[in-house]
Amino acid sequence: MRAQEQLQRLAIAELDGLDLGHKSREARAVELMTELTKDPTRSIRGAARTKAQEEAFYRLLSNDAVSMTALLNPHIDSTKRRCASVGKVILAHDTSNFEYRGGSREGLGRVRTKASQGFLFHASLAVDAGTGQPLGLVASKVWVRSDEIKSVVQGANGPRKKSGSDYARDASKESDRWVEQIQAAEELLSDAGCKALHVADREADIYASLKTLCERNYSFVIRLSRDKKARQTAAAPLENLTTLARRAEGRTEVQAPIAKRAATTIPGRKKTFAEREARTARLEFAATSATISAPQYGEGSLSINVVHVRELEPPNPDEPIEWFLLTSEPVDTVEQVAQVVQAYRTRWIIEEFFKALKTGCAMEDRELESLHTLTNVLALCIPIAYQLLAVRHMARTQPDAPASDVLSPTQIAILQAKTKLGTNPTAFQALEAIAYLGSHFDPFSKKVPGWRVLSRGMQRLHALEEGWLARDHAQKVIER
Repeated sequence: MRAQEQLQRLAIAELDGLDLGHKSREARAVELMTELTKDPTRSIRGAARTKAQEEAFYRLLSNDAVSMTALLNPHIDSTKRRCASVGKVILAHDTSNFEYRGGSREGLGRVRTKASQGFLFHASLAVDAGTGQPLGLVASKVWVRSDEIKSVVQGANGPRKKSGSDYARDASKESDRWVEQIQAAEELLSDAGCKALHVADREADIYASLKTLCERNYSFVIRLSRDKKARQTAAAPLENLTTLARRAEGRTEVQAPIAKRAATTIPGRKKTFAEREARTARLEFAATSATISAPQYGEGSLSINVVHVRELEPPNPDEPIEWFLLTSEPVDTVEQVAQVVQAYRTRWIIEEFFKALKTGCAMEDRELESLHTLTNVLALCIPIAYQLLAVRHMARTQPDAPASDVLSPTQIAILQAKTKLGTNPTAFQALEAIAYLGSHFDPFSKKVPGWRVLSRGMQRLHALEEGWLARDHAQKVIER
């Protein structure tokens, strides 16, 4: 089966059971999904074959009876079934900004600055805990910020930055989304008899949220963001949690690939997300237990396990890899500690998911005029992005499978003509050839090409395929 046809079949299956209140709307949604899977980067106008079809697509997206929730429900139901079949999943949680330029658009709001416009999208992506295979979205939330800067409050002597106690008193905070989405995911998966381990990066390190997760007996791994006061025993004095964790005895060492990170232009992120080159790092794992004291505006304390990951012999002694992972999971054995670290490392898949939406499906290039239409397209793109991730994962985990399992004979012929792809290629060799089309990818590096490279390569392969097929069609016409 051709890779494009396979992607189309799998993506369309994610609309099974769609209910938009009218069969014509449902048929039109399937039709639009079908066209988008052929090239997810195309605009709605580019996806339409006729002017009438273009107008019908726009009517569908702007229809008040069509919502992101309704369009996404079938995919979430499919994800639930996939989760039930594997039994245990890792749920990666994160938020991404979707920004748009060029005139004011209805319903959008401030993203980073008052001059920017867009919306925020929080996703909870399920991954098979055993194989790392992405399974789909189980929960999501979209919201828009107002122009009001909520980090500032009016004090006795004028405006001032909000304190921690100010935030704690807020009735509705953006940070509430972490617990809300974890709760939504737990409710969905409990019906499926599936156990979930929730994984999130530093933004989820909020004392009130951690306390709620512990009280509800949810399983989690969350990276420490801000140091906290803690002690190991009731008689011990309070000290910084990082100081306490650094005293823990190392349990094991591993070699781990560290991805390249480009320099950021955002001032507040330059120190935390400094530029670095890709490398293989020697990491040491250690673990301990601690009791964290509540902040001044909080109550009680929190018993938690801490895993300390540090790089041995870093190339730059001032910038070693160092993680402090807060977890509900046991850390009594080397295997348990390694499982916590591996669960956190699985979190990268949600970054790839956002890249699939933004780069692979061109979500930030959509020239639609309202939040309603943009989020409806987002709902249609989510199953496509999931399937792109799933297909790529299959190529990575089954590298020796024949390329014909994922590519058509025409696509293989094109790659053989444009690259050094040989006869009887494997899936991984085809992946390297596609990456070569997308950039100056080094086939001798033995590294799996990144999402952006593959996306560019696939787009060029599809364009070459269209020309190739058009040539064949023209030749047949001449021969007649």
